[in-house]
Amino acid sequence: MLPKGDKISIQMNYSFRIPADGSDRMGRLYTKKGVVYTIAQWYPRMCVYDDVEGWNTLPYMGLGEFYCDYGNYDYYITAPSEMIVYGSGDLQNPTEVLTNEQIKRLSAAAATDQKVTIVDAGEIGKPSTRPTKQPMLTWHFTMKNTRDVAWAASKGLVWDAARVNLPSGKHAMPMSAYPPESIGDTAWSRATEYLKNSMEIYSKNFYEYPWGTAVNIGSNITGMEYPGMIFNDWKETNAPLWFVITHEIGHNWYPMIVGSNERKYMWQDEGFNSYINYYANDIFNHGEYANDPALFNKNHFAWLDQSTLPDLRDPLITVSEAMDYAQHYQYYSKTAFGLKLLRDVVVGKDRFDYAFRKYTEAWAFKHPTPYDFFHCINSAAGEDLNWFWKQWFFTVWTLDQAVTEVKYVDNDPAKGAYITIENKNKMIMPVILKIVQSNGQSEIIRLPVEIWQRGAVWTLKYSSTTKINEVVLDPNHVLPDVNRRNNVWNMGK
Repeated sequence: MLPKGDKISIQMNYSFRIPADGSDRMGRLYTKKGVVYTIAQWYPRMCVYDDVEGWNTLPYMGLGEFYCDYGNYDYYITAPSEMIVYGSGDLQNPTEVLTNEQIKRLSAAAATDQKVTIVDAGEIGKPSTRPTKQPMLTWHFTMKNTRDVAWAASKGLVWDAARVNLPSGKHAMPMSAYPPESIGDTAWSRATEYLKNSMEIYSKNFYEYPWGTAVNIGSNITGMEYPGMIFNDWKETNAPLWFVITHEIGHNWYPMIVGSNERKYMWQDEGFNSYINYYANDIFNHGEYANDPALFNKNHFAWLDQSTLPDLRDPLITVSEAMDYAQHYQYYSKTAFGLKLLRDVVVGKDRFDYAFRKYTEAWAFKHPTPYDFFHCINSAAGEDLNWFWKQWFFTVWTLDQAVTEVKYVDNDPAKGAYITIENKNKMIMPVILKIVQSNGQSEIIRLPVEIWQRGAVWTLKYSSTTKINEVVLDPNHVLPDVNRRNNVWNMGK
């Protein structure tokens, strides 16, 4: 291509068989009403050329997912006319592929926050649900400024939709399509509600959803994300269904809007997304699933509810295929836990929320490296957090804070006390101390991480008036301390 702008057209013939089980990325689900086809990674794609590494030619291996460039997609799907095709982006020819009644229902869905059924279970398979008796129909979709598109097709799905209200006043449409076997008040009948609320939460708090539609397909995929299209397990119910939907659509922010390199830095999409998912948990329906044990006891998200880190061998910066597979879930959990620590303990809610939004805005539709993220948060938060980035992402260090001694000034509690704490492992964190005096008074003291700059021991002079009954480090267990047995000092100790 010429350096000052050029255009090249490439035409390529290719084909493949749609697998029944496409490594949890695409596939075929056989249901009573028909086969559900979920199609992704279905066309030859250019690799990314960026200003850091030039051509990014790492092959897709499965665990670390994709690194894609942005473009405008204009695509056509020709399928048997008995099928309905659901695609990333906006349908361009509804009058050719939908009935007048379906178009009317979609219009009604665009005007309400309540779910509207486009095709109900009783209509599936009836000739009246299709606009023609011709054997084939061609569906035309477009999607602008996106890194990919995916689609699904079936003759046997319930289809419903609603309206998403965006901060700018614009609207988008969340849709769910799922087998009739998935209907139920604890199951997929709430799927569009989950999708709508997730999109509104993420749009309000991080970046406005930039496309017109988002489609959630009930399939034999446990959970997979593409721009404007997610595939999820048709058997899921209750909190796990909420979470897989909010997780997969959350990927439309990281890495679909913020285009990080998943091939190398899986934590920069899976971890960031897991963080915003738990943010959404607290907000959705007044915390309906915020503390549901089905979520917090579930493998790779369990760290957010634990006070200790597991024994790790590989740091987060390890490229995906080099990570010990048994521990690759730390990409999700350790990253999310780290961001939560920054927000709750280190930086504070207001400054961290501002900084994370600024990172999202600055790198929307671009390709940030990990260092771009680190620098952007440092700048927006107004604080040098390189000590945190180093230990959390480049090492497997652990934290062990301890209370080692309490002494009184001149042996008189009324004159004050010297409280000595120690950092026994390599990881450092701010200190949270709860001090309880014998007169019943208690106080929380917070010490910044800078107390460890000159060594691993720090002595605090505390203005006590009576004897101290107890000193507790990290009383609410918000830090990843690996040994809490030394976190408490008692007067009789």
